[in-house]
Amino acid sequence: MKKLSVRRTLVPLLFIALGGACNLNFAWAQDTRDAEIFGEPAATAESSPPPQAPIAAGLPSLLDTLQVGGRAELRASTAQEEKQKISDAAFERLKTADLYFDARPNEDIRAFLRFRLSESTGGRPPAGRVAGMGAQQEASRQDLRTELDELWFKWNVADSLFFTVGKQHLKWGSGRFWNPTDFTASETRDPFALFDRRLGQTLVKMHFPVEKQGFNYYAIAQLNDVNKNEDVGGALRGEFAFLGAGELALSFQTRRAQPLKFGVDVSSAVGPVDVHVETAVSRGQKRTFYRGTLDPATGRLPEAYSAEKRWFTQSVVGIDKTWQYSDEDSFSLGAEYLFNELGYQDKELEIYAFLLGQSKPLYAGRHYAAAYVRVPGPGSWNKTSFFLNSVQNISDATNVTRLTATWTLFNELTLEAYGSRCFGDAGELCFRLPAEYATAANAPGVPSDQRNALAALPTSRTLVTAGLGASVEF
Repeated sequence: MKKLSVRRTLVPLLFIALGGACNLNFAWAQDTRDAEIFGEPAATAESSPPPQAPIAAGLPSLLDTLQVGGRAELRASTAQEEKQKISDAAFERLKTADLYFDARPNEDIRAFLRFRLSESTGGRPPAGRVAGMGAQQEASRQDLRTELDELWFKWNVADSLFFTVGKQHLKWGSGRFWNPTDFTASETRDPFALFDRRLGQTLVKMHFPVEKQGFNYYAIAQLNDVNKNEDVGGALRGEFAFLGAGELALSFQTRRAQPLKFGVDVSSAVGPVDVHVETAVSRGQKRTFYRGTLDPATGRLPEAYSAEKRWFTQSVVGIDKTWQYSDEDSFSLGAEYLFNELGYQDKELEIYAFLLGQSKPLYAGRHYAAAYVRVPGPGSWNKTSFFLNSVQNISDATNVTRLTATWTLFNELTLEAYGSRCFGDAGELCFRLPAEYATAANAPGVPSDQRNALAALPTSRTLVTAGLGASVEF
């Protein structure tokens, strides 16, 4: 992200304000500088000016060590359900501004602040459209938010051990669509979005690099959702370069009331392609699992059970390749497969667990596949790029495919347009609640919370979503 010097933008306003507030005599200041340069005699006691205000004295130092930047974005989106007129489709507007302050008082310490202002207006398109889990369209509303994205301090000890303390961004794993070893993440990343909108996590990060060998060691204390000392989580990670083009990473996490996790992540060039493999194993899952059948006619529900002593595996395998088709042009292709032992092979059990909050988006099924095509600046369209992404839940036979195009105007303004379509029926990525399930919600023996949850779900698929956006980084 480009940074804008405070000196260039704020100096005039700051001096005007300080001139009025501190009653500075600029003519005297100029005379003083002349005296320092040409050796003129100092002013007499009668003509000596008042001492310089502390704020003004520290202003040059502040301007030399502080940078300001950010990102502003305007978006509009719509989502159309099957058999719905386009004029009746939900429409939403989103305005977002990220602003950051990056201060470096000296070479050994850095302070960083980024906050987000957002306003969302209009009828909300069905919620969770990335994972295909729709919710009924809401009435027109306006949401105003101010969120703290990052606030951290960073320093080092003898240029060897680096500490970062506070709310910060951290991503582990080499997968493009799935990252089972991203242990510190609290939300699933949207694989279709060009900009990751997730907020930072409150962490204490210690980093010990060994540059000669290309190794990195990390120790993490997780402070999100901590009410007692025993709630603090811990994670370790080691990254090891090998063969000049590969990297091996080993990860570990432990936290009260959460599973114990181990991770392995390997990425390397293999001939003309890049290959990555990411695997996580966990034990002590606190979530509820389900087995059996769901019979809407009789109101029979799946059996709930616990599997805290069982080890579960999640593995991602992916390949990427870039082709150069002219002196200046190229395009990239990639594909990934996810085996998710925490998910379900049976569609009914998968959706049942997801609706009850016992599965995460894009991790509800047992098997997934995804592919992408990236074409930046084809031919003479140097300021235009195209992205095609497709995600398939193999277990329930649903799919979402999205095409995105971006244009850069005036070297600074990025325009974006996208359209997506879901395929399949009554699954995670193309969801609707079958009529027989809606009827079963009123069957005897169905808990009230489950009855209300089923009644709130849409009975039509959200087939098409589309949107436009404009963003500027400064």
